[in-house]
Amino acid sequence: MADPRDFSPESEREFNQQNIAEFRTNGGRVGGPFEGFPLALITTVGAKTGRQRVSPVGLFEIDGAKYIVGSAAGRDRNPGWVANIRNTPSIMVEIGADPPAEAIVRELGGAERDRIFAEVKRRAPGFAEYEAATTRVIPVFELSLT
Repeated sequence: MADPRDFSPESEREFNQQNIAEFRTNGGRVGGPFEGFPLALITTVGAKTGRQRVSPVGLFEIDGAKYIVGSAAGRDRNPGWVANIRNTPSIMVEIGADPPAEAIVRELGGAERDRIFAEVKRRAPGFAEYEAATTRVIPVFELSLT
C-alpha cells in the first residue's frame, strides 16, 4: 500500500469514504491494510464549518477504557478531527456493529498520555513509525460513552 502521507487531500477523502462504507457494510470490519485492526468511526462537528464530519480512526481498548490517536500517519499536522474534538468534545462514535453512541472525548496530557501512547505503540508498532516521522506530539484522546 502507498504511504498515506503521500495521499492528496482528494485521494485521502476517497480512501476514507471507502473505509467508512466498508465499515458500515461489514459490521465494523475493514479489510486491506486494516484487516484485523480495531477501528471506529467518529462523527465530529467541524470547528470551522459547523458541519458533521465522519472519520475512521484506530480504536484501542486499554485497561477498560477506549482511546483514539491523532497520528495522521506521521504528518506534521494533526488530522482535522483533532481540531473538531478540541472545539466540541461531544461526538458520535460507531464501534463494530453497535449502533452509533454519544461520547465525550478528553485529551490526555503528560505522563498519562505517554503511558497510553506507549501501549498503543506496543500493540501497533506503526504508530512508533508515525511518531518518528514528525516533531509534533501525537495527541491521544479517551472516549467516554454516555
